[in-house]
Amino acid sequence: MSDWMTPHQRLQWQMSLELKLRRTHGDGFQEFFSDVMQRLHGTDFVPARAMGSLGDKGCDGYLRSSGNVYQCYGKRHDTPVSAATLTKKMKDDYAAAASKLPEIMKEWHFVHNLFDSVPVDVIELIEAFARQHSKHRFGLIGPPAFSDRVLGLSENDIVCLLGPVASAEDSMNMRVDEVATLMAGVIRGMDEAPFADAKPNRPPVNKLEINRIQGHWRRILIGASGNATVVATYVGQHPDPELGKQVAKVFSQRYADLDAQNLPPHAILTALYEGITGVGSVPPDRQVAAQALLAYLFEACDIFKDDPSKAAA
Repeated sequence: MSDWMTPHQRLQWQMSLELKLRRTHGDGFQEFFSDVMQRLHGTDFVPARAMGSLGDKGCDGYLRSSGNVYQCYGKRHDTPVSAATLTKKMKDDYAAAASKLPEIMKEWHFVHNLFDSVPVDVIELIEAFARQHSKHRFGLIGPPAFSDRVLGLSENDIVCLLGPVASAEDSMNMRVDEVATLMAGVIRGMDEAPFADAKPNRPPVNKLEINRIQGHWRRILIGASGNATVVATYVGQHPDPELGKQVAKVFSQRYADLDAQNLPPHAILTALYEGITGVGSVPPDRQVAAQALLAYLFEACDIFKDDPSKAAA
């Protein structure tokens, strides 16, 4: 971690980077990768683009000092991954680079935004490339490698790429009016008024473990738990006694829809969070309020699974 970056900032930027990579695809993903690499390597990195019928020669970017050729694959987060399509693209792109860039290519790297692991076919293909084409080195660059590169930049560069993030002080001084604005926005977006069938409950102490929530989302939910009690107080004292029940019902349904798609827990949390904040850059005050609202809903057992034994009873 950079000497100037606090653990709190790192955690918030990790979440911002996940949001960025999940909603960036196609040419936008390639442009984001090029932006990161130019900030990291300066003029040593040369972005490339397709030129009419000549195509891109299997190269979306080139690092001159090491002879690294990069090919990008940015998937839309709401479309399924096809192992056959992915491996065909890799074969075609590597073949193009090997035949058209023989004098400059020493390594070939496949850059992707697949958070929920890559198909084993991709790993097998990369290993096959290494065995069959010993004159080249091969690699995969996914979200963890993006994180290493982005969070190793200067503060100014990270803010330019991902926007500002809430500080620990911002989190300790959450604005309740931001919570009120977010909850009002959720209610305005309802198709119809849901009624009180999202029942409050005492959450199990091991709910994070029951739902297999790890990594930065685990730390965010734990860190926002103090502000979640402020949200609970706001809801409990609100003039409209149905407010909390309405918001809870909306998110119970959103969670059920996402869970039905067999998404992993961190992908569901990311989608729920973006459903609160909206798409795009989020000011620090709103980040804090959105995380507190999500933690409140999680702790109240309105989203994610309860203890299986309790559900069976």
